Amino acid sequence: MKNIFIMGIGRTGKSTLSRLIKEKYSEYNQFSFEAIRNGFIKSQPELNMGNKNSDARKNILPDHLVEFAHWNMELLGNPSLVEGDFCSVEKLFSLINENDIVICLGLGCRSIEEIADGVMKNDTADDYTYGWNKEKIMQHFYSSIERDKENYEFCINNNIKYFDTYENRSEIFNDIFHFIKDNLLI
Repeated sequence: MKNIFIMGIGRTGKSTLSRLIKEKYSEYNQFSFEAIRNGFIKSQPELNMGNKNSDARKNILPDHLVEFAHWNMELLGNPSLVEGDFCSVEKLFSLINENDIVICLGLGCRSIEEIADGVMKNDTADDYTYGWNKEKIMQHFYSSIERDKENYEFCINNNIKYFDTYENRSEIFNDIFHFIKDNLLI
């Protein structure tokens, strides 16, 4: 088995996909960036992990998550399933090894208006954006658009699979399960 890292901007289906993978592959230890980040925020507020631009969040947290997954595999023999918006694809690829699978989810480099419309169209009561108006959604995702483009370009330039989950999410998740199966056998 290999560690699986699911990453991408918000509302791309990372948590849903992680849950579905865990249901299919129960041997995985599943954890989320948000849980680890919130643990740091509470236990070590001086690291300023709540600030998206803090050095600790950009550098310490991604290193911590990858090392945790690798040591979990080495010490316990269990692969890890890590999901969250914890760094860029480029940063993640500088930390992982050939025994890891990266799944990059994105919204297809769409405009902020398209993203807001899609979020509002597909929102359910379980989504953190549920009930937000279009302006609030646009404000929230404004900085994400550039990260999505950077992730997409890095994936394309480095022959890495980028999964656009804006539409047909169940079909895309099915493709991802084929991708995982193919990569677990390597």
